[in-house]
Order: sequence, then structure tokens, then C-alpha cells
Amino acid sequence: MRVKTRLKFVFICIVVIVLVLLSLSKILFPFARENNEIRFQLLPFYPIYSCIKFYKSMNKKDMPFTIIADDAVHKSTKKQLVVFVVGETQRSANYSLNRYTKNETNFYTKEQNVISFSEFYSCGTATAVSLPCMFSDLKRGDFDIAKANSRQNLVDVISSVGIDTFWLGNNSGGCKAVCDRLIKENVKEYKAINFDEVIFKDAIDMIEKATNTTFIVLHVQGSHGPIYFKEYPDEFRRFTPTCDTAELNKCSIEEIQNTYDNTILYQDLLQSELIKALKKRENEFETAMFFISDHGESLGENGVYLHGLPYAIAPKYQKHVPFIFYSNNDAVNKRLLALKDAQFSHDYIFSSVLGYLGIKTAVYEKEFDIFSKY
Repeated sequence: MRVKTRLKFVFICIVVIVLVLLSLSKILFPFARENNEIRFQLLPFYPIYSCIKFYKSMNKKDMPFTIIADDAVHKSTKKQLVVFVVGETQRSANYSLNRYTKNETNFYTKEQNVISFSEFYSCGTATAVSLPCMFSDLKRGDFDIAKANSRQNLVDVISSVGIDTFWLGNNSGGCKAVCDRLIKENVKEYKAINFDEVIFKDAIDMIEKATNTTFIVLHVQGSHGPIYFKEYPDEFRRFTPTCDTAELNKCSIEEIQNTYDNTILYQDLLQSELIKALKKRENEFETAMFFISDHGESLGENGVYLHGLPYAIAPKYQKHVPFIFYSNNDAVNKRLLALKDAQFSHDYIFSSVLGYLGIKTAVYEKEFDIFSKY
């Protein structure tokens, strides 16, 4: 058999395998996600994978930690109270603020004078990449996890200038090293043992007691699948019928989407309550809330479910994410409205937050500051 014929045969086999896997994704992907330990039983693939991983770890060279903003200073003349909510697995396509019409998923925040950016895109399609990337000064095109973990991130820089900085996490995957350098007293991880309201209540308590400029990160469990039905209390089963099982193959697309929409509605209420708490302090602080999801989700479009596909081939649903912004600064809000349909991405977070807080440093890039574009 000639080389070209063999290559053609191999290519056809790969295409067939991919198509078969995609056709079974409604069964296989949720099963693998909920039964993570099954990978240990894959012989001989897992032992080979483990050996390669062990070899790489033995030959891995520690990278020296880099201080990227030793010149950072906080120049704001007013006290600020800023909450940054990291959404989990929420996609822009199901946001009624972004022209989604099937269900009113933003019933609560629509009354809170928020700005929703309709064309915002993630750095990755899974939390392990997107979370460290969104807080890094590195851009998606040159992002590397090892490099990011060996240099200051946005949280580090904000803390370094004397701003009271906190991380409240209710995500089962933890903070992916983003919060590792904060003082222990300022980090609280629940690991998804409760609904997300637990960290919102903690944040609201901090808002009520704040006396200095404060930056609070909330990392939620959000809309993580395939157990969407477990991500909200029973009273938020508003859009029905729902898919009340992790076995998505037993549910219709409508049931899956309704259940997913219920998770967004629940998060929307939590954000609204947070904004109300910020409004109570607006006479003393300039207040703001950023809500940006780490990545999106596929809900059965073209037979694809969940998330985590390679960025180059992942559908838009896994990369197109919501960004909601609230501020009591009416001048800022009015100007940002002109940009709400412009295209931005996680690449803009680092400099935009620094710019909003008034932190001056050489690593700040004006061209990546959304607030500098009006």
C-alpha cells in the first residue's frame, strides 16, 4: 500500500472516529465528566499517559517568579468598592440582555442599570486555562499556564498597592493558583458544598463593613454541567420542563436549555442583590461590579455538549461569554453604552480593571483598557 493511500486511510479513520464520538457526545461527554475516575481504567492508555506526565514533571525546570509591576501605585483620589464575579460555564447566547428571547434569564439585573457587552470572548474553553488567563497580563495568543503561574497576576498587582483584596470561591476546581499569594485570611474556598449564594452573602457582608478601597473576587460554581439542575435551589425551577439528571441523553434539547436557563436566572438574582448592596454604599464609595464568565457551553447544537474542545475547533457557544458591568458612575456608564456591541475578550480584563481602579504601572496597556476607549 502506497504512503499516500495509507495516509488517506488513516485520515478517513480519524474522521470516522470523531464523527462517531460526536454522535455519542450526549452520552459519553456527560458520563465522562461525572465519572472522572474512569480514566484510571483505560488500558493501556492511562499508564502510558501517566508515564509521560511523570517524565515531564521530573524534567520540569522551575521558573523564577517574576514581579511584573513593581512600579504599581494606586492613584485614585476616591474610595472604591469593586466586586469582580467570575462566572462559570455561562454563555452569552442565553442572556436575555443580549437579545435571547426564549426565556427572560436576566429578569433581575435588567432593572439595575447594568451594561451588557454582547460580543465578548473567552481566553479558553475550560476553567483550567480561562481562569488564570483572564487574570494574566498575557494575551490568549501567547498564554502559557506555567508562565502565568510564575508571574504576578491582576489580583497580585491590586493587592500590592495596598487595596484590601479578597477571594471568595465556591467553585469545585479552586482558584487555579490565581489567589495563591493573597494572605490566607483573605481567601475563603467553599468548593461547591453550597449554592453560590453563600459567597454572595459573604461579599455583601464585606461590602457593608468596608471602610477602605476594596476589591473582592467571587468565583462561582455557576452553570457547570452536566448537573445543571443541581446548580440552583428548587424555587428557581422557573423554566420548564427541565432535565433533572446528569444523563443528558435522557433529555430533550428544550429540557436541557430550560435547566441551563434556570442556572442563569439564579445567578442573575445573586448579581442583582450584590448591586443593591453596592448602591447602599454609593455615597461613600465609587462602586462597581464586573461579571465575566470563564468560558461558555454547548447545549447540543450540532450534537456537541458541555465545553473544553480545542479553541481552534470549539463552537462559538463555548467561547462567546457574557460580560455585565455596573457602576454608580453615570458618566462612565453613558460612555460605555456606545461600546456594548463592540468586540472584546479576556485580553482586555487586566488593563481595564487596572484602569478603572486608577492603578498606574508600566504593564498597563491603554489599547486594552475598555474604559479608555470613550
